Amino acid sequence: MRNYFKTLKKSAGFTLIELLVVIGILGVLAAALIATIDPFEQIKKANDANKKNVAVEFLNANIRYYTTHNAMPWGDNASCATTGTLSDASAINCLTTLIADGELKGGFTTATNVLNQVQFFGGSNEVTACFLPESKSQQRDPNTKYNASGVLTTGCAGQSGGTATNCYWCSL
Repeated sequence: MRNYFKTLKKSAGFTLIELLVVIGILGVLAAALIATIDPFEQIKKANDANKKNVAVEFLNANIRYYTTHNAMPWGDNASCATTGTLSDASAINCLTTLIADGELKGGFTTATNVLNQVQFFGGSNEVTACFLPESKSQQRDPNTKYNASGVLTTGCAGQSGGTATNCYWCSL
């Protein structure tokens, strides 16, 4: 019986070589997983989703304002501009009008790093909000087909055969 316990004690653990092989295999798998996920692309996707939400919410707020006032904010407030980025001083005046009317929440203006990346263009009864996508997936989106002025353009990566990556995603 003593010999049995001595034999069992000797084979109770792993050798250093076995441990190093397992750690090496796990390292290779972890590196492959990180390369597949591409964390920087995921961050870019999150930033694009944030900008898209801001652009759509701004557009919807203007549509709601137009529905109740029969004019866009820049039609009722002379200090509002009809074009620019959402962080411009004149755009902040428009945002303040929309916030005062209850169409936007007060915290909307605090995301200045996002607001300065969303451009808007307005007319007497229309508004367009656009942003330049960072992520590859958003650049390939079929709705990413406008130029910096919100005008439909050709050759964008989201269109068949297009390769240009300087195309904007716009909410009309």
